[in-house]
Amino acid sequence: MLNKPSLYCFVIGLILVIAMPSYSAWEIGGKAGYDSNVNRAIDGAVGDTSLGAYLQYSRGASGETRFDWTLAASLEENAFLKNKDLSNAGMLIAPGIIYFPYLSWSINISPFVQGKVVSDNEQSALSFGAKIDLKQPINKYIYIGEYYVYTDSRAQEDVYSSTDHTLGISLGVNWTNTFFTELGYEYSHGDSFRTFESSSTVPVSGRGNRYGYSSTFATEVYKDQVNRHSVGFTMGMELFPSIFSSLSYIYSTMAGDLGNSDNHAGLVGISYRF
Repeated sequence: MLNKPSLYCFVIGLILVIAMPSYSAWEIGGKAGYDSNVNRAIDGAVGDTSLGAYLQYSRGASGETRFDWTLAASLEENAFLKNKDLSNAGMLIAPGIIYFPYLSWSINISPFVQGKVVSDNEQSALSFGAKIDLKQPINKYIYIGEYYVYTDSRAQEDVYSSTDHTLGISLGVNWTNTFFTELGYEYSHGDSFRTFESSSTVPVSGRGNRYGYSSTFATEVYKDQVNRHSVGFTMGMELFPSIFSSLSYIYSTMAGDLGNSDNHAGLVGISYRF
């Protein structure tokens, strides 16, 4: 059952997506992913596979002026094969302003609102934030990008709510007109829920943290302030005109008062742009 904030967010997002003009850039796609630690466990990590589909709209800059506006809107749904309570649907709306200070170098500032409804309703959340995105093409083949993201996520249960600050940098290469690769690093500081295989393994220093019992993970869930480092690799290819495929891998480590954990995540997708 949808909570009211998420329901309002979905309705507004759906109206905006349907109302987009026919000349807009659209993308529809499917994806399959694997996450080695869906329960964010210090010990006893649980992995799971997910299948998803999405519809996305994007309005880029015309390139005719130094200032322009952008817009991204998307609807998506993800189903987890083992932990079905983690299955979710979400929407995102992100209007923005873009500025070109030098040639094709760009600075894009975009506030966003994101709604997420999870089968485990305690994790359903409404998020607000903003992203600053910088890109510097070195030549027609190589580009560098940096970004900062602030996110304030309000979940049904406080243990799943979070405030995060994220910094990232990427290096991309367009090898041909139809094939590219990108390497990225990301650092974030903020809140995260975390679990233990047994409550007896919770460090004494962590017993003062806010927590609650989760039937989804069949254990107590603790809220912790963490530092996360992630390294990722993505490759994409145009298979046919307007049909694209992508493959990505991310390794991340998370450190907080409750201990350290790591995570491997992979994603493969195919999309059609029109």
